[in-house]
This record gives sequence, C-alpha cells and structure tokens, in this order.
Amino acid sequence: MLHRVVNRFRSACARIVQALALLTVVGHFVRAVPAGAQTPVPDLRAGLVDTVRLSLDNARARALAANPDLLAARLDTAIARGWLRQAGVLRFNPSADALTGGEGLELGLSQEIEVFGQRGLRIAAERAGLARASAAVANETRITLGQVDRSFFGLVAATQRRNLAREVLALNERLAEIAARQLAEGEISRLGFNLSVVELGRARALELARRREQQDAEVLLSRLIGLSPTTTPIPVLDETTGRPAIDSAMGSGRGAADLSPEPVPGLDVDSLTALALVRRPDLRATLAAVRNAEAMVKLSGREALPNLIARGVLEPAASGVGTTVRPGLGLTLPIFNRNQGQTAALRAAARQAEFTRQALVARVRAEVSTAVAAYRAAAAEVVVLESTVLVPARQNRALVEIAYREGKVGIADLLLIQNQAIDAELDYWAAWLAGREALATLAEATGQNITGILQPPRP
Repeated sequence: MLHRVVNRFRSACARIVQALALLTVVGHFVRAVPAGAQTPVPDLRAGLVDTVRLSLDNARARALAANPDLLAARLDTAIARGWLRQAGVLRFNPSADALTGGEGLELGLSQEIEVFGQRGLRIAAERAGLARASAAVANETRITLGQVDRSFFGLVAATQRRNLAREVLALNERLAEIAARQLAEGEISRLGFNLSVVELGRARALELARRREQQDAEVLLSRLIGLSPTTTPIPVLDETTGRPAIDSAMGSGRGAADLSPEPVPGLDVDSLTALALVRRPDLRATLAAVRNAEAMVKLSGREALPNLIARGVLEPAASGVGTTVRPGLGLTLPIFNRNQGQTAALRAAARQAEFTRQALVARVRAEVSTAVAAYRAAAAEVVVLESTVLVPARQNRALVEIAYREGKVGIADLLLIQNQAIDAELDYWAAWLAGREALATLAEATGQNITGILQPPRP
C-alpha cells in the first residue's frame, strides 16, 4: 500500500515538473515573438458589414451606370449638341436705327447676310465636333471598362493570396505549438525552435501585407464601379463563362486548371490590329477632329470675304403725306481683319490633328502586339506551373506537416518544403493575374470590350 502511494506521489511530481517546463518554454516563446506582432492590426474594413458579390458582368454594368468619370464624360455630347444647334442659327442679328430732323422721323432696318456658305461650314464643323465628342465618350467607356476588368481580376488574385497567407499563418501557428512541446520534451534544439518562431513572424507579416493588398484592390474596384465606401465587393468569376466562383472552386478541391484563362483561338496580331483600327473609338475621335479642323480652316477663309448688308429705310413721302420705303444694299469691307492669324493657326491645328491620328494608329498597333505577347507568355507560364509545379507543391503542403508530426522530417526540411509550396502558389496567382490582365488589355486595345454595349456610330 505504501509502495503504491509513493509511486503515485512520484508520478504527480513528474507531471508538475513537466508542466512547469512547458510554461517556461511558452513564456520564452511569447517573449521571443516581437511585441508588435502580438497585437493584431485592425482590419480597416472589418467593421463594415455591407458586402456585395460581383461577377465581372455585374461590375461592368455598375461602372456603366455609376462611374463618376464616365458620367462626367457623357456630358460632352450634350455640350457638342448645344454648339451644333448654335451653328444653325443666323450669326448676325438685325440692327435698327432712327434719324430725326429734316422732313420728319426716319426709321432704318439692316441685316448682314453671309453669302459664301459660312453657315453650312459652321454646321459641318460642329457635326464633326459632335462625332468627336461621341467617340470620346465611347473611348472613355472603353478605358473605364478595361480598368474595371483588370481591377476585378486583381481583386480575385488578391483575395486568393490573402486566403493563402491565412492558411500559411495557421500552419505556422500549429508548427510553433508543436515546436514548443518538442523543445520542452528535448526532442528539438533551441535552433529548431527559433526557426519556428522566425517563420511565424514572417507568416504574420505576410498575412498583414496580403490584407493590405486586398483592401487596396477592394477600394480601387469600389471607386471604379461607384460603390459607397461602406460596401465591400466580393468577386466571383464571370457567370457568363459557366465557371464556378473562385471560393467554391478552391474549396471543392477542383484543379487549378478550372481557374486558368480560357484559351483564345486565332490570336493573330495582324487580324486583331485590323479589328482595332476599325473599332477603336479614339481613332474615330481623331478622324472627327481632323474633319472639324479642316472645316474650321475653310470657315475662317470664308469669313474674310465681304458679307451682304440688306437695308430698308422708312421715311416720310416727298409729298408730305404718308411714308415711303427705300431699300438698299451694302457690303462689309474686310480690310483690316482678314483672319490671317486665325487661318494660319487653324491650318496648323489641322496638321496637328492628322499627325495625332497617325501617332495613334502606330500606338494601337503596338498596344495590340504587346497585349498578345503578354497573354501568350502568361498563358505558357500558367501551363508550366499547373502541369509541373502547382499540384505537387499543394500535395507537399498537406503532407509535410503530417510527416513532421510523425518525426519523419525535421523542422528545417518542413520549412523548406512549405516555403517552396507557398512560392509556387504565389507564382501561379501572379501568372493567372497576368494572363487575365493581358486578355482585358487586349479586349480594350481592340475595342472588343465595348462591343454590344454601345450603339454603332451614326453616319
């Protein structure tokens, strides 16, 4: 009986010693981690409960309806219509005069009349101005939708990188707990324990950086589509592609190929360039600018020609009874002001508009070629990562922790394999984003991203 009591007492003492050792190690672990890392950095958007799930089509529709820059640009057409309306009005108002004395009161009425087609040229110039404004609005739409597409895909990638950072942080927290127990039991050295502490700090810093990246992407997309600052957009893949949402695709264990950019057949640079030269609204805007400038040059020359003045005078009749009307004609004499400087300036503006158009054609060709090359490079990188790197790296992430728990690998090997898997995942999402951005840029460069949204220009 006494022997059993002594054994129980010894066992209890041993457990107390182990507990004290574990508390000592945990206390050292807490002191080893930087103090700033112990206090979670508040998520600036964590308190905002309003969220909206957006597909790419939803985001584009919201941008067309609420983007402030686009709403402001659309007023340019209203301004141009006002000038076109003004161009159809007779330029000169009639003038009236009265002369007293002599045989009585004389009343005169005169009207200056343009007789060399100035009004028609003015209308033609403002019609070109309206066409230019309409094309400029379409071009602003093209650019805005391109920004929305790229920011949407940027938010998708940022969200996935944030999710990855959270997983890495959770893994390193578990690793730190295991390392603390192993250090207490003498199974690992202080060096191995310190490695787990350092890696935990790096994981916390990575999660904070990815959180900031995701928040920046949310703010950018919200601004482009006109969401209020209190609403957080949650991106899903474009519903029109028939693909599942990113979150469900990742959570269901489906392959990474489900998320890769769709192959685009017929990426022929020459064909796409020809398409861009036909569809790009900024090219239409420069053509309208050339026509406007040419009409203004002609108008300036015509305005230097004499105008006809029609005049009528109402005066007392020579018999002294009643009144009589005397018609008359006159001409303006453009002697001092013949629009020499204005005409020279407008000719230079017309040449400038033509050069601007030629420069834009060259830029369009370069934009299409660059976008095609960027997509091909990104798509090739995605294929390589998916086929040779990503799948085994993800498997290693799942297996290495189990192997470490079972003592089959050391902490240094665990951290090496884990960091390789993380780098592979980050490389994949960088390539995925590059491919999506290249497709969005190519659609923007060819004008295809506004096909079906804008009405075709009126002749």
